[in-house]
Amino acid sequence: MNDDEQEKAPYDIEDTLLLMRLFKTGDLFFVNPCIEISDDQLLSQMPYPVMVYTHTTNKYKLESDECRVFNVFASEILSCSNWSSSWFKTARRFFLYGGGKEYNPRHDSIDRVVDYITVAETILVPEKDFVGRRLRERAAVLLKKHDDISDVRNLLKHFYAVRSTVVHGGDISPFKDGILKRNLDFENVIRKLILEALRVFPAGDDRKNFLKQLFDICDKTRGEKVFNDFCAIKNENEKNRCYEKITKKLS
Repeated sequence: MNDDEQEKAPYDIEDTLLLMRLFKTGDLFFVNPCIEISDDQLLSQMPYPVMVYTHTTNKYKLESDECRVFNVFASEILSCSNWSSSWFKTARRFFLYGGGKEYNPRHDSIDRVVDYITVAETILVPEKDFVGRRLRERAAVLLKKHDDISDVRNLLKHFYAVRSTVVHGGDISPFKDGILKRNLDFENVIRKLILEALRVFPAGDDRKNFLKQLFDICDKTRGEKVFNDFCAIKNENEKNRCYEKITKKLS
């Protein structure tokens, strides 16, 4: 193996891990991958967040008769123009991070959910407002040919709530006997979102327009939020000042 091949090998290994995880669900890890160099010595790859191992009961299984199908799948996905896009570079990183973390709600080990919701946000929501709503509705439209869209909405709504509870330091106990038991369904939705986005998203800034066409927030929804926020103002002086600004804007 020459120097260029040695330099490229770790990236090929990571690509292979990613493609295999995208191909089907199941926990898969590459432990201590090595590169054989010209003098028959082995170079071991140092551990990093993608190349880790954790305990799992949901082991990845690839049958021999699936190998040809996987090769066709891998060739197709690698040829997608979005494979080198900036949004996908971020999405793949968090998808790989999440897949390397233990999932065990009994021991509060559900950080994987945070990473996978980050993947969905990276793909579907370049905006900074109404994130949960945009995420659910755009995912449902994007996957409507493949899945029950009401179930897609339901999964993403509840796992987004789990994610918010985790990152804001809340108690996940109420979720343990409910939605957290559907982690495989949730992970399958995330996997399908990545694949569909790779296949159908236009390049560059056209992606943002494409996402708006899938779903965007209507003025009625924005108006309701403005009204509710206005009603939430407790200080009368601030409420009057806000009212004056709005009436002045409308006059």
